[in-house]
Amino acid sequence: MTRESHHNWIDTASWKTLTSRVSFDAGWLILVRACFLTLMLISIVVHNATHLDNTGSVMQLLYLPILLLYVFCIASGVYLKRVKTPGSTFIYTQLIVDIAVITGLIWISGGPISPFLFLYLPLIMAAAILMSQRVALAIALATAAAYSLLIWGLLQGVIPSADPNAGVITPQGGVLFQLLGLLSALVLVAVATSYLKKKLASSYEMVLQSRRDFFEISNRQKLIIDGLPAGVIVTDISGKISTVNPSATTLLNAEQLAVGSDISELLSSLGIKLDADLLLENSDGFQQEMVINKGGEEVKISFHARAVLDPQGAPNGLIFVFEDVTQLRSAEEQLQLHERMAELLAKKDNCESITTAPINGFVGESPVMKKVFRLIERVAPSEATVLIHGESGTGKELVGKAIHLSGPRKNGPFVAVNCGAIPENLIESELFGHKKGSFTGADSDHTGLFRKAEGGTLFLDEIGELPLHMQAKLLRALQEKKVRPVGADRDIPINIRVVAATNRNLKDEVEKGNFREDLYYRLNVIGINLPSLKERKEDIPLLVDTILRRLVDSDTVPVVSPAAMQLLLNYDYPGNVRELENMLERAVVLGGEVILPEHLPENVRNFETSDKGSRRNNETLIVVDENLEFPVSLDELLEDVEKRYLEVALLKTNGAKKKAAELLGINFRSFRYRLQKFGIGEDE
Repeated sequence: MTRESHHNWIDTASWKTLTSRVSFDAGWLILVRACFLTLMLISIVVHNATHLDNTGSVMQLLYLPILLLYVFCIASGVYLKRVKTPGSTFIYTQLIVDIAVITGLIWISGGPISPFLFLYLPLIMAAAILMSQRVALAIALATAAAYSLLIWGLLQGVIPSADPNAGVITPQGGVLFQLLGLLSALVLVAVATSYLKKKLASSYEMVLQSRRDFFEISNRQKLIIDGLPAGVIVTDISGKISTVNPSATTLLNAEQLAVGSDISELLSSLGIKLDADLLLENSDGFQQEMVINKGGEEVKISFHARAVLDPQGAPNGLIFVFEDVTQLRSAEEQLQLHERMAELLAKKDNCESITTAPINGFVGESPVMKKVFRLIERVAPSEATVLIHGESGTGKELVGKAIHLSGPRKNGPFVAVNCGAIPENLIESELFGHKKGSFTGADSDHTGLFRKAEGGTLFLDEIGELPLHMQAKLLRALQEKKVRPVGADRDIPINIRVVAATNRNLKDEVEKGNFREDLYYRLNVIGINLPSLKERKEDIPLLVDTILRRLVDSDTVPVVSPAAMQLLLNYDYPGNVRELENMLERAVVLGGEVILPEHLPENVRNFETSDKGSRRNNETLIVVDENLEFPVSLDELLEDVEKRYLEVALLKTNGAKKKAAELLGINFRSFRYRLQKFGIGEDE
């Protein structure tokens, strides 16, 4: 039987089809009945031969019924052979006839004291197996009724005794007790047999389902193996081939791939020396590359072999994989490897000159960055307030965190807050906290960020966006080291270090009256200026390597081709390091292990060829007319220039306001305020 035919038989087989083969079981029923009839006939012949004086005995009248029963058995057998699967009426008839035959045998053998009462039990079991529990119980009741009628007829003289000289002998305990015991036994056998039949059917279904699952898994595995582009050969422990997929046949084109043949013949023809016993013991497997001649061409084959383990970890077979790696060794692959080697050699030559900061993701080897790192090291141990200047995306918060982690407060909390992201009417509550009921919505006490940073560092980002009335309260908190929550009647002392950051020129804001001068000097005890990325382009290769190592989980860092690296070096990065991180993450997703120019954003690829020219054409220049007649309104002139820069920024970003804000080096809130101020974009 093939695997397919075996599988089809399992799918169609079930307990119903098993029990529907009643012709087989009914045939045995007829055969057993014929045997009983033969025993009865022999008993009657022996009895009549030994009792010649009882010529009028009932026993001499039984030849005709036995003959008729023989005829019935023969007719039933012929019918069964023709119809193959008999109906329920046929089974009922056979069971009723068997009741009559067994009852007759009991009558002949002594009635109540007959040793053949047990023959009723197999009959009930047959009814439960062939039909159902309900039918078995009905046959049990019919059997008990037939036996009761026999005993009643014998005791009442309605039915003559088979042996007139012996008479009717009642069993010990009485006939009623015997009848109740017989009925109980018959019912118990009917119920127990039906229960066992159901349990057996359930177990049989489980076995069938397990086989179906096994063959389904086997077929899926075969489909997967057959669909693999690599050649796969599976053998048993002895090395006899059991599975060969089409790719193996096509790739190797060997006559030794017949199922059942020895894998050693194939390995020998390919020049592979492999000890199967050692392979079974070695969990790492075996690997080798070779060159074979296929159709007059040399093909490079990568060969892998390893043991197949069962769930207990014991080897139960071997799997061999043959893969065509000719394309992987192509000129393009070699070029990528050379590029990677060149990069590694360049890193090795420059490893002594690389200086990294103790800041996660913040690196640099340019002179300006080394100066920043040295300043961080000197500032961190002190308690002085620090003001960090830098464009958006330059890593101001990273510097603040580095100062915190390198200082005496490193075990305390580091709380960062963006002053420009908090609504003006809530900023006092967010910074200093509030008491329950101090304003609408104050359902409970709020600690405030100053008190949350107790014992640690509070990082105030976008400090230039702080409203003037809050600047005064912040100055008081810094000077007195105390805060008063909204709605409270007393001050609470604080022990924190404040590090602030801004992308604005706060000196200009002081001159414009937008920022308090005393607060500026209170914050700018130590100033740190972070350069933009375009001001330290020599750090870009090191930044690229650091960012790529952080983006990938494996030890293999993606390689940036020289052409792609040149594009990265030429770009101006209005979004600074944050923009570089975003474009590298995009490149890793698109390029994988090798980053080429086409994996970079279009604005980076076109920057050198078109963007510089377009920038010159679209530049908004501040032109001072030498013949300008004074007096003039300087505020109006500056507003006109500011409006033109806003319009050009929107034009460059195709209306993307957040991107335009980054190009101008201001936060989105300030950018949106300026648009509303000049009525730009209101039609949108």
